[in-house]
Amino acid sequence: MECFFAERENEGLSKETIKNYRMHLHFLFQDINKNVREITDEDINRYLKRYKEKRQVSNGYMNDIRHVFNSFFCWMQIKKHIAMNPMVSIRPFKEVKRIKRPFTGEQMESMRSHCDRERDLALLEVLYSTAIRVGEVVKLNRSDIDFSDTGIIVFGKGNKERETYLNSKAFYHLKEYLKIRTDDNEALFVSSRKPYQRLTKAGIQNIFRNIGKKSGVEKVHPHRFRRTAATDLLRAGMPLEEVKEYLGHEKIDTTMIYCTVNQDNIKNCLLYTSDAA
Repeated sequence: MECFFAERENEGLSKETIKNYRMHLHFLFQDINKNVREITDEDINRYLKRYKEKRQVSNGYMNDIRHVFNSFFCWMQIKKHIAMNPMVSIRPFKEVKRIKRPFTGEQMESMRSHCDRERDLALLEVLYSTAIRVGEVVKLNRSDIDFSDTGIIVFGKGNKERETYLNSKAFYHLKEYLKIRTDDNEALFVSSRKPYQRLTKAGIQNIFRNIGKKSGVEKVHPHRFRRTAATDLLRAGMPLEEVKEYLGHEKIDTTMIYCTVNQDNIKNCLLYTSDAA
């Protein structure tokens, strides 16, 4: 297992992802309690069924676990530690595909008006302008911002570097926020009280949860700003391939998820052709 984790780390998987892999594999082996070479597809199927019933998690989450197991046992087979991969016969869990909608312009303005702190408004504008992941914004330092230029270099999944940009609102509110900072923490966003520690993912999620309650906007979370930014770029005419690069996606299929909201364009076209007829 340690060799497996070492190779995944060399491939660029984050420490957090490897920690997640380690946890799920540990749960599996602890529950089945057999030599790894003797584990069968029936053992894993029974484990997955018990896990889902006990934890009451979604099929999407179960597919993530399935991916972890498949990755490990594929590696085991390639390294010739096992003759057969027991995951081959285990089918994915059926997921209900729901359209995940971006924020509307009205919702964005409502959230802006309910930001009690300049920090929260700056955070909102940075997430929307740059379309970066919450894990990426957590890692940003003050020194990463060059106010002579609107570009920001971020390190995404797999430690891959990409450039993103601040729009005028994000640029302004970020400057205003940094002006009122009295601490010497290098982090770009910190807690509002001493000792002014770097904001964590959970801290940022809690900030937007509170903004959602105050503004009356449902399902307010950091990733939805990323989806909103991508949607608005597509609507503005940016080619899908360029949006993919801006988001830091490996595959264009992932970026295509954000195209579902363009049903609005289809609807408008159909109404136009209907009226014309």
